[in-house]
Amino acid sequence: MEFERDRLALKRLVSGWTSGSIVRNAEYQRGEAWGLPQKQALIDSVFRDYPIPPLFLHERSAEGLRGATSKKFEIIDGQQRILAAASYLADEFELLKVDDPKLRLPASLRTLPADWGGRRFSHLDTELRTRIEEAQFDVFFVTNVRHEDEIRDLFIRLQSGTALTRQQIRDAWPGGVGPVVEEFAGKLAKRPKYRVFQAVDGRGIRDDEDDSRDPYVKHRQTCAQLLRILFARMVDPRHFPSVEAGDVDAFYHQHTDITRDSPAIQEVEFVLENVQKVTDALAERWSGRKKLPKMTVFAIAFFFQDIHNRTHLKMGPASRKLLGDYSTDFQIKRGARTVSGPAIKAMYEQWRAGLPVGVGIELDPKRTFDAHDQSEIRRKNPLCGICDKEVLEAEGEFDHFPVPHSWGGKTIPENGRLVHSKCHPRGNLGNAGYPGHSPA
Repeated sequence: MEFERDRLALKRLVSGWTSGSIVRNAEYQRGEAWGLPQKQALIDSVFRDYPIPPLFLHERSAEGLRGATSKKFEIIDGQQRILAAASYLADEFELLKVDDPKLRLPASLRTLPADWGGRRFSHLDTELRTRIEEAQFDVFFVTNVRHEDEIRDLFIRLQSGTALTRQQIRDAWPGGVGPVVEEFAGKLAKRPKYRVFQAVDGRGIRDDEDDSRDPYVKHRQTCAQLLRILFARMVDPRHFPSVEAGDVDAFYHQHTDITRDSPAIQEVEFVLENVQKVTDALAERWSGRKKLPKMTVFAIAFFFQDIHNRTHLKMGPASRKLLGDYSTDFQIKRGARTVSGPAIKAMYEQWRAGLPVGVGIELDPKRTFDAHDQSEIRRKNPLCGICDKEVLEAEGEFDHFPVPHSWGGKTIPENGRLVHSKCHPRGNLGNAGYPGHSPA
């Protein structure tokens, strides 16, 4: 087997595909597999002059009908790239605009010009059309194959490299979230700052997040999921976002500007330090052999976030032991997937409802807002805090927000808002009706 390296323009590759000189071998090629986001990302990468992996084509010669030699080029590797390029030049889709949240792009790069954003090929000006058509791809032409199985073997080897896990891809994302997650949960030989994630039972976490060379990759995934929820609850304690893989990706993209000394990270550290005191005490009694379900560890974290900066509740060793014992015995009701926002919310409400005396948050003895409080709240914002519409005197009520009374919220104007009677959440601790939050 021999290899000849060349560089071909994108339009020549597309022309070869559409004319039938470049073909796929259906015996081992899977056909079109990329979705629209992957196709858009490839073309965007080409415009940005990012390196594109080389293509491998098997050059085959055959005698034509009238004796002339004809050539076909079977794709060994690169089919999805060729199909994506052909689709774009055929005007089948438009690219994402630079400010579109679906475009996985660091905030620092969104200010750079990207005139191709939001355009189909036919909508590009002449300069941009030429730029994409003449973009160069590295191509390896495979010739002089001694046995057909060499091609199959090459195909398998090209596909069987050690792929990055989803979390390892996040680790490479620019911005402040990755370094914080690596510091807190560990990476390769770098030991974690917090042992919290080692207390999590790893069973049930996807196997594709495993890597024997990096014992902390699952811990970073768990840490990233927890940070996403804690950040959302800093805005509204009643909001529990989903932690599906795509949602965690989006969290990294949204917070590229986070810094290590930001107040949000300081609050996270307060939470982790306190959770670690609970899990460390349990580990000593278990000799480190037993672990807690991930959602139970998350519930403990949410609890400490709820009491953050609340001087009316102190947690001593006895309270932490009580909390640890309760969490050890706590059984999560089976049902919805615990990566969904509603399932996480339901789990935490179940956990909170059973907290033993001596651990629960002390409630403000003043349950309702008095006339002075109501006047101050209405003066601060006379519109409904949920639907943002006018509230007449006869149809208004006053809600503890952002911290519910049942979670230790103070009955003071700073923790209150005016709402319509029909809009009042009535103890519903979900995220419905809270501005600025996307559905979980």
